Amino acid sequence: MSRIHFVVRESAKIRYQAQAEREGKSLGQWLREAADERLEAARPRLFTVEELEAFAAECDAMHPPGAKEPNWEETKRMLVETRFPDPGA
Repeated sequence: MSRIHFVVRESAKIRYQAQAEREGKSLGQWLREAADERLEAARPRLFTVEELEAFAAECDAMHPPGAKEPNWEETKRMLVETRFPDPGA
């Protein structure tokens, strides 16, 4: 275990304490949960298997059955040409 000390205005401490009491928690527990919620909200969202399968099905539906992937060399050439067009052309 480790301790964290931080400075807050007295008015903020009173508001935090009052909310913690309304939720039946200690101030420390309430602050830890608030910090954990912030961390969880900031974490990149992972997709579920169902969401990935739905995305793959949507992608498959955009191409006719039996369609082949484009030639990689041609794709690279097109990317270079569109990203770095010839200024003399």
